[in-house]
Amino acid sequence: MVRESRREKERRRKRQRWSTKLALGAAVAVLAMFALLLINNQMNLNAKNRELESQINEVQSQVDEETQRANDLEDYQEYIQSKKFVEEIAKNKFGLICPDEIIFKADE
Repeated sequence: MVRESRREKERRRKRQRWSTKLALGAAVAVLAMFALLLINNQMNLNAKNRELESQINEVQSQVDEETQRANDLEDYQEYIQSKKFVEEIAKNKFGLICPDEIIFKADE
């Protein structure tokens, strides 16, 4: 049986401590890299989320505008189907009058 000297034991212990510290440092470095990767991905997702929310707001405003336009067109469609519209067109474009109306012409 070979007996280790005191110096050899001390050297072996130092190497074990150093390798333990190195392994611990490597583990901390790997964890730090994962943490940075997660933070970077979270920041990218937040930026994408803000961009998509602004697009949603823009599309929603377009939908609101088109809904208002559709309502206006429905109102106009009802108006052009009314008797009042027909009378206005007859008076303005064709110069027609109702039987009970009197036309006054100004002297020139």
